[in-house]
Amino acid sequence: MADDRIELFVGLIETFDAPGAVDTCRRLLSIDERVRADRFKFERHQRQYIFAHALLRLALSHAAPNVAPTDWSFATGRYGRPFVALPKTSSALHFSLSHADGCVACVVSGHETVGVDVETVSRRVAPLSTALRFFAPEEVEALRGLPEPAAIDRFFDYWTLKEAYLKARGFGLNLPLEAFAMHVSQEAIEISFKPDIADDPQGWRFQLFSPSPSHRLAIADGSRATGGLPITRNAWPLQEAAE
Repeated sequence: MADDRIELFVGLIETFDAPGAVDTCRRLLSIDERVRADRFKFERHQRQYIFAHALLRLALSHAAPNVAPTDWSFATGRYGRPFVALPKTSSALHFSLSHADGCVACVVSGHETVGVDVETVSRRVAPLSTALRFFAPEEVEALRGLPEPAAIDRFFDYWTLKEAYLKARGFGLNLPLEAFAMHVSQEAIEISFKPDIADDPQGWRFQLFSPSPSHRLAIADGSRATGGLPITRNAWPLQEAAE
């Protein structure tokens, strides 16, 4: 069911972190995932990890109902991008996972070049000084022309869009953030590349969402589908498991 669309799952932790929820989600994870969760120093980071990886398993089983959430296993590619290793499904399933303080999100699609990123919007960030270190010149100039409240919002637009693109390409941080630029307007969201980057800007579609007033979420779609893949937004899917 995910081969011709993007299934987006988003959960705000404060809305579902009821007594027993983290234990319920932990039972869905593999032994390796539980070990990784236990390595986090702070409990809130541990809970984010557990909720995010439980969300991923439920999202994949939403797309492939004949597979139990506990039956998925994963491997990583050349640049560390995770992918479904087993079981093999009739149609290939690809995913991207992200979490920030208070929010977990993932996308599932039949297309590999799809990525998601969610960030917590901080009003304490210095958008211009951070952009000067990491962003493309076009993005820095756009931020210079905005008053600070709008500049902070646009900074997080850029940040999530760029991270979503990197995840969709499977590059991790192996492609510098200044090697490509995001262009955000009321009409469209577009991308451009330095001449030495082998990619076609016309093949990408982007969407921005605000799961809450303090979170920004971006989806990058490199499927080359005409007009981009439709996005179905799903709520936190574990209510029945948490009860």
